[in-house]
Amino acid sequence: MMITEETARKQLETLHQEGSALLKAFMAEEEGDSFEEGYQRWYSRALPLMKRLAPDRYSEFQRFYSRSGRFEVHYSRRLAIQDYFLGVEDDFADVREEAGRCFTSQLALLKSVSERLAWGRMDTDEQTERGLQLALLETARDLIKVNERSAGALAGTVLEVWLDKLCAKHTLKFRKQRPPLREYIGALHTSKVFDIPVHAQAVWLAEIATRSTAEGESPTKLQVRDLIDSSRWLITNVF
Repeated sequence: MMITEETARKQLETLHQEGSALLKAFMAEEEGDSFEEGYQRWYSRALPLMKRLAPDRYSEFQRFYSRSGRFEVHYSRRLAIQDYFLGVEDDFADVREEAGRCFTSQLALLKSVSERLAWGRMDTDEQTERGLQLALLETARDLIKVNERSAGALAGTVLEVWLDKLCAKHTLKFRKQRPPLREYIGALHTSKVFDIPVHAQAVWLAEIATRSTAEGESPTKLQVRDLIDSSRWLITNVF
């Protein structure tokens, strides 16, 4: 599903609170037999969020749960949370204590991602690029007074560049180097980056952009304004 920065921050905060309470009960040995069920429910929600918001820390987060050789080793401990669930015994370490330490590290990673959002999720290059895109949209808005087709064409180009970057960020592949806008939008919907309402809106924006460059009836000024305003919202809220 689509996720905005505000939604991401709320989800991270909720997961951190739930995880902290779960860890506190676990370390105090008050959770009975419910820790595995509670943790697995928590981990199933936290893992995809980490993959989307912090791909550079994703394998590290995963490594604290599983010792699978598929994941890069980021620290020296030989045990992970899964070992506790599997009943693994170790002559050199307390498996329960190590599980608690691994969970603590996961919570710390989760909090660091939340703080990254608070400080501004995008790096300098991304901020510069977004600023340029928003400036071009404002130029398109001024162009409406002169020629709505030209304004729509400019806004459509901004939308196309943003869609291409967003698809690349989510490692979506296409047969053509520059597929039609609808193909970008369809892929983002299939991969659940766009939810149903945003997908429907994006399809309409693609239609307006196409009308702006194709022969035939021009888009109206109201439609071009919709293209500009909605593209601006997408650029500043969807990542």
